[in-house]
Amino acid sequence: MTSHNTAGLHHSPAKPAPSTESIGENLRPVMKIKIKNLTWDPSIYPRTAKSRQTINAYAEALAINAQFPPIKIQRVFNYPADSKTTRAAIILDGNHRCEAFQEKGIEEIPAIEWNDQPLDYQENKIPLLLESARCNTIHGDRLTPNDKKQVARDIAAIDPECKYTEDSLAQKLGVTRQTINIWISDIRARQRTNRNSIIIRLSRLGWTQEKISEKIGLSRNRVSEIVGNANICDIDTLLSQGHNMKYIAAHYQMDLALTWAIRLQGKTDQEKFKELGWGLRTWDQWNFNECDERFGDDWPGRIPAQLIAHTLFYFTKPNDLVLDPMAGGGVVPDTCLLFERKCQAFDLAPQDNRPEIEYHHWDTQKEEWPVTKKPDLIFFDPPYYTKKKKEYEQKANKDTPSISSCTKKDYIKFFKDFFILAHKNAKPATTLAFLNADWRDFESTPASEEKPDKAITIFDYHKLLSETGWKTIFRIECPLSTERLTGNQVQKMQDKRILGTIGRTLLIAKKNI
Repeated sequence: MTSHNTAGLHHSPAKPAPSTESIGENLRPVMKIKIKNLTWDPSIYPRTAKSRQTINAYAEALAINAQFPPIKIQRVFNYPADSKTTRAAIILDGNHRCEAFQEKGIEEIPAIEWNDQPLDYQENKIPLLLESARCNTIHGDRLTPNDKKQVARDIAAIDPECKYTEDSLAQKLGVTRQTINIWISDIRARQRTNRNSIIIRLSRLGWTQEKISEKIGLSRNRVSEIVGNANICDIDTLLSQGHNMKYIAAHYQMDLALTWAIRLQGKTDQEKFKELGWGLRTWDQWNFNECDERFGDDWPGRIPAQLIAHTLFYFTKPNDLVLDPMAGGGVVPDTCLLFERKCQAFDLAPQDNRPEIEYHHWDTQKEEWPVTKKPDLIFFDPPYYTKKKKEYEQKANKDTPSISSCTKKDYIKFFKDFFILAHKNAKPATTLAFLNADWRDFESTPASEEKPDKAITIFDYHKLLSETGWKTIFRIECPLSTERLTGNQVQKMQDKRILGTIGRTLLIAKKNI
């Protein structure tokens, strides 16, 4: 019962004649289905273990031609299997019967469907689990209290928005509300703490309470109360007890960046650099070979938080609004949080663990500008043409592709259109910080034989900025690490006289008025 092939699901009547099975007020036809085409999914089946005693009893009953009620199944799509998704027919009720039928060599079993239309598995895991639990509380080898407890905790764990109340769970599982509360109170407490930390994060990044209310699903009054009582932890006490920041973040169910932001609150920018262990660069050469793993998620083309922090230090002040149009793993919002800057962040593939990053596909032809206020700084770190093209394509989709999939002509046109759009929507004092690198088709090509028409360099971006109303005022070199290549690769490049590139440049521009 592990196959995900539902070809064996057919609606031929169960012998001796067609019949129906009542499910509440609905009538469902009984069909015959091949047991090998059924899937037993432990995550939506409420029992912690199969009962050998029950299976043996059912097998003995089959030996004397006993009749069993049909099992209950549900066809689903978007079902995870072997690192992809597929269709499946999963068992909601009757797993012991299926095991007994198989042991007696019976290939087909009578079945009814809970819903006669296939369901999206990912969107219906809780309803599927609840229906399976309901069936197993009213007949057969009924759920033990431990089984019911596990069902309640499983549902609570994947229901952070508390859509399923204690009352509804108690009704489905046939227990009291007080019992449900005892079973899941610790999970709900952690979820409330995590929810509160999300609200505080969004508030510190400049989200309005109305917008937070819509995002989180709480009333504006409740959001206001949580924001007003934002002093949720005593970090200094735990630090004095020898605990580190990672422990403190886990202790308070907060992400590490927010924990650091609370610790650093009220300090000057220079004091924050010192506390974070970052040296403050005074010149226009910013060498940061490694990303600070504390801030931002693992993401294609991830950049060091130190680079962003220096940009904030020199070109913004506390409470300024920063726009990150291609936020990726969230390192810009994290750094803004640390340095008490507001931030609006967008991406075409936002992650669930990054509530501050909103979905937006930059179609510059439509001239859509999703930012609610005119930013003080636009920090633009796009994909560097075809570098990491495969990784970016995995994050995007066919309808909203990454610009790393563009032709050279379309890639350059995108930036020209974006710079024009940003100019229209920026205020006179807005700063544009544009990070990119030379792209040259130098692989296997000696330096003397490279064709410049195949390259895109910082000079091209500088020209685009000038043509679209921006004046470049600083060029800051932020070179990539040479440690990306092995000694053997470097030797081969030298033997072929190939000139590699580690250049990466931050162009700082102001509006031409």
